[in-house]
Amino acid sequence: MQGKNEQYYKAYLTYNRISRRALLRGVFHPAEQATQIREFRLAPRPPFAAAEDLFLAACNGCGACVAACPYNLIRISGQKAMLELEYAACDLCGKCAESCSTHALHPAFKKDTQLRPHFSEHCLLKQNQFCAVCQEICPQQAISAIQLI
Repeated sequence: MQGKNEQYYKAYLTYNRISRRALLRGVFHPAEQATQIREFRLAPRPPFAAAEDLFLAACNGCGACVAACPYNLIRISGQKAMLELEYAACDLCGKCAESCSTHALHPAFKKDTQLRPHFSEHCLLKQNQFCAVCQEICPQQAISAIQLI
């Protein structure tokens, strides 16, 4: 990945501590190292976003990703890019990542937005009662009663 600047590497080094112990642990137990990375998001981020700590350090709120998104699903909030899926779906085209000069969004990162549906305890199916409203209105027919129980 070319074009990474000093700000990116500083953010990377503050997020990833490098010590002799960690280096040897990474060499001998690489699977353990992968599970230690925190991937929680403070806000819905566009696809291809770096880990949250890196993203927050690298994103400068320039708006290039906003201009590149063909569906206008990205907005700047608190000087950081945020995904807004209220009226359309993201097709993961990657134009936002291609336009990002700071590499807060990059095609090499996961294209997962980490947005998942959540069904509260008030869901009738979770209470063992029949209801098919969400199943019927889902445009992709992606919800089934088996997934909810």
